[in-house]
Amino acid sequence: MFTRTKHPQLPAIRALLIVFLLSAAAAWASVGGSIAGTVKDPAGRVIPNANVTVRESSTGLAYQTRSDSKGLYIFPVLPVGHYELQVQAPGFSVYQRTDVVLDTNAALTLDAALEVGGVAQTVSVVDNSLHVETTSTQLGQVITGRQMTAVPLDGRSYTDLLSLQPGVAPQTSITSTTVQDVGATVLNPSGTLNPGTISVNGQREFANYFSVNGADVEEDVNAGTSIIPNLDAIDEFRIITSNFDAEYGEFSGGQINVITKSGGNGFHGDAFEFLRNTDLDARNYFSPTRGAFRQNQFGGTIGGPIRHDRIFFFADYQGTRQTQGIDTGTISVPSNADRMGNLTDLSSGLSGVVGGPYFANLLTQKLGYGVTSGESYYVAGCVNSTQCVFPNATIPQKAWSVPAQRMLQYIPAPNSPNGYATSSFNQTVRDDKGAVRMDANSRFGLFSGYYFIDDFDLDNPYPVVQSGASVPGFNAITTGRAQLFALGHTKTFGTTMVNELHVSYTRNNTDLGQPVGGTGVSLTSQGFENADGSPSIVALDPKGQSVENLNFNGYSTGAAANQLTQVNNTYQVTDGVSKVLGSHTMKYGAEFHADQVNAHPIAQFNGSFVFSGTETGVDFADYLIGVPSQYNQSQLNPFYARNKYVGLFAQDSWHVFTNLTLNYGLRWDRIAPWSEKYNQISTFVPGAQSVVFPGAPPGILYPGDRVNGQGIPNTLAPISNRGFSPRVGLAWSPQAETGSFLGKVLGAPGSTSVRTSFGNFYTAIDALSIGVLAANAPYGTTYTSPAPPLFATPFITAANGLNNGQPFPYTFAPLNSSRRNPDPNIDWSTYEPIEGIPGYDIHGQTPYTAEWMLSIERQAGPKTVFSASYIGTSSHRQRVLIEPNPGNPSLCLSLGQASEVQPGTLTCGPGGEDTVYYPINGGQVNGTRGPLGSNFGSNALQSTIGHANYNALELSARHTSGRLEFSAAYTYSKSMDQS
Repeated sequence: MFTRTKHPQLPAIRALLIVFLLSAAAAWASVGGSIAGTVKDPAGRVIPNANVTVRESSTGLAYQTRSDSKGLYIFPVLPVGHYELQVQAPGFSVYQRTDVVLDTNAALTLDAALEVGGVAQTVSVVDNSLHVETTSTQLGQVITGRQMTAVPLDGRSYTDLLSLQPGVAPQTSITSTTVQDVGATVLNPSGTLNPGTISVNGQREFANYFSVNGADVEEDVNAGTSIIPNLDAIDEFRIITSNFDAEYGEFSGGQINVITKSGGNGFHGDAFEFLRNTDLDARNYFSPTRGAFRQNQFGGTIGGPIRHDRIFFFADYQGTRQTQGIDTGTISVPSNADRMGNLTDLSSGLSGVVGGPYFANLLTQKLGYGVTSGESYYVAGCVNSTQCVFPNATIPQKAWSVPAQRMLQYIPAPNSPNGYATSSFNQTVRDDKGAVRMDANSRFGLFSGYYFIDDFDLDNPYPVVQSGASVPGFNAITTGRAQLFALGHTKTFGTTMVNELHVSYTRNNTDLGQPVGGTGVSLTSQGFENADGSPSIVALDPKGQSVENLNFNGYSTGAAANQLTQVNNTYQVTDGVSKVLGSHTMKYGAEFHADQVNAHPIAQFNGSFVFSGTETGVDFADYLIGVPSQYNQSQLNPFYARNKYVGLFAQDSWHVFTNLTLNYGLRWDRIAPWSEKYNQISTFVPGAQSVVFPGAPPGILYPGDRVNGQGIPNTLAPISNRGFSPRVGLAWSPQAETGSFLGKVLGAPGSTSVRTSFGNFYTAIDALSIGVLAANAPYGTTYTSPAPPLFATPFITAANGLNNGQPFPYTFAPLNSSRRNPDPNIDWSTYEPIEGIPGYDIHGQTPYTAEWMLSIERQAGPKTVFSASYIGTSSHRQRVLIEPNPGNPSLCLSLGQASEVQPGTLTCGPGGEDTVYYPINGGQVNGTRGPLGSNFGSNALQSTIGHANYNALELSARHTSGRLEFSAAYTYSKSMDQS
């Protein structure tokens, strides 16, 4: 129903654009918008066959169509920009509407009332800066580039503005102190920026989709954005928060679409530098010093024509240099007296008893007086060894473990009466990002190409999230590079059809948590030796030997334990076709993308200790006597996660009347759980025997195994082909007779809208599901001490002296194991008890959400719009973790009294599921777990059995007047989530 004005082309340009066309084989959901309206005469009668033209102001691109027999005209797909609308009909003056702003995903309704007159006469109208939504039935809001750059954003990231819209939670549960592990690591764009993992209308923080110029830029593990363009280069972004059309799928949260600026017929650009420095800062009240803060953000943009009205370019660059003294806050480190063994200030916490006869004997040898199992370490008023183990709450240095003596230097002494605090150690950031965009208009269509690159390095003095230290001296470096290459093509066919094509490739390469501080210190020099002088800890990363990672209740010390090199690749191809047929605007299309997450973890390769006070009641006392609560050490293969997605959709926007629009559509999502390139993943089915690994204990299965005659696919759970999602919505702009009471309430035509919609929305399964699962037995393992071990020899249980054996280094299974090529040669006893595996349930299904909404919008004058909306959602098949091998309560109770076990042996109690017991009547009980049995410890099963619901009242107000813009939003909601 519309055509694009054509221009002659040079042969060289024509050939170049043919190459672009052959390269661009796909497209995502539309990144432009639409304009529609009705042409009428002064009496309100429709005018058919009127000539309608829109022209983009900066590029000169013009599009034409004609009104149909009902006076309706439609431009179904137009690029984002500023337009001028012109309508001509015989016997009427020319109607002209200027300053029309078309945002991404916008559906503008611009009716034209022509006046009787000659073609030489022109009636000009300036468009309103704000519009009521009268045809679209999806909720969302646009933030313009001018709004973004006018707000002083620390970090200059558009993701910090997502919560300006109603229904968007302003905080995330993933904080700077969230301990991350292999497969569960948050990758911050540009090193420190907000990835946008927030909840939208009660949906999970991993349920949002991010795109830049129509290209998928999702970071697959935690579903934030991997790319944040220079703020000065962003034209606008829109977040669609609820009930989006059928062309959007795979996610049930927000659809966040970023559009970058393009060049025009005039050269334009800017340069900037933002400076912050220490001179303007005050000292933190709790810190003895004022930390440094020097930040420079500099760069610029430039855009313009390569050929007038034909080819345009836009380029940008931003650099960030930051030096910031990170304040530790007040850390309750041991006092100077504590460091000498005098724990008088901690005596109230020394409530523990000697955990077992073996350790009691060790203390007897060190102290020179008798210590018995179950004896109190300290009781109030204890002044001699006949009353408690440590009279006067003092631990003599002869009772200290060797590692405690040698590693005390790595725990800072207090520098204030309250503990330790400093801001003298700096975090440094270097980030450089830039992009180039090219747009070309030819007889083959409109082409667009975009390339973005962001390279950074971050030196973090306190890499707590990588299981590093919260005290100085153990910094770690993270380096990263994100890249995006996108091509797009828009082509009109005849007067009623538009095709949109895009192809994109996104790559995100991050080397996270490379330890720097504390390296070069051998494990034996720290006291980790067996009685014969051999190392008690096998260094799986010999070159990375460093100060052992120690975690206390209020602080941690030692080198960062979790390093991860992760490379994400996303290849995306889609196509969308828009067709105008009378009062119907139909759109249909397809999408495909393939995702890869290639990870090389170096996690706890040389071990990590936890001290929580399990033995004595005080973590530092446990450290001194050498009984940590837990010892962990890992050996992991690299893993290679894979996923493929296919989506199809068809939708129609039917203008039933000039003020009533029915939007309906259907989407099909083929969402697959993640697979691993070499099938290094597993699941649990009680009693089932693996064929791929015949020697495995019954209960653990792998891709290629069978359950009840059904094969287990490489995704563990089957892929559903029944992901159909209906969408329906109604938009009504009520009208009443001018001057009547109802007319005053509703205002002029187009001033009020009532919208309602309903839809189902499936949600992609994030790569976190496989990231935490890959590289487990027999392709990797994490040893966790089954009971508190000895500090110096962490494979020996402190209570009873049980030697759990030195399992490292492991010999893993070859990567070609399968049902046809089984591997019976694995020594599974080295992995048992198998624990810590979050298996994926073979009965897992694709999560989905039903959403419904009712919204009322009212325009108060040309510059102000108010809205009130009710949003409801009901989510199903949400992923939760359940324990597949819980302890047997009745068995534990039968072993819970000293009279029920052999004298001097342990009784069963909380946390004792994995302990070996010796019943009074003889025999041995290897833990209380079931139904998987004693070959398994505590594991998890990712099951899609969770539910959630959300109901909210969402209010908003927007006003614009010249350079003054005002926006306010309020959300009153209730969320009930068992997942």
